[in-house]
Amino acid sequence: MLGKRRKVNSNGIKRCALYFFIAGLLLAVHFILDAQEFKYPYSSLKDRDPMRPLVNERGEVLIKEKKELGDSLLQGIIYSQEGSVAIINNEMYKESGIFQGYKIKKIEKNTVILERDGREFTLKWEG
Repeated sequence: MLGKRRKVNSNGIKRCALYFFIAGLLLAVHFILDAQEFKYPYSSLKDRDPMRPLVNERGEVLIKEKKELGDSLLQGIIYSQEGSVAIINNEMYKESGIFQGYKIKKIEKNTVILERDGREFTLKWEG
């Protein structure tokens, strides 16, 4: 029996390799499409200094959720007589909406007027 050689069916091996290749390709496409749809919770746009650590030596998280109005970035205004929209920190807001505890009182062509505790604050569009 040691002297006998078994003939290997090369077509079967090629077919099996092709199936594995197609399955791998389909999985890769699936993961790529999922990654494109995923909205990452972290935005580098004014969120934090990337050179500062996220945790300290004791393992405590150093990320602070509280943001000041001065850290807000007015990225654009879609102005219309029917209803305007302001784009602030990658989010869209309409008049009378709430942004970080501030009521959006009025959206004008180049400014957004916010109100909190009876005081008004203005974000100016400089684009």
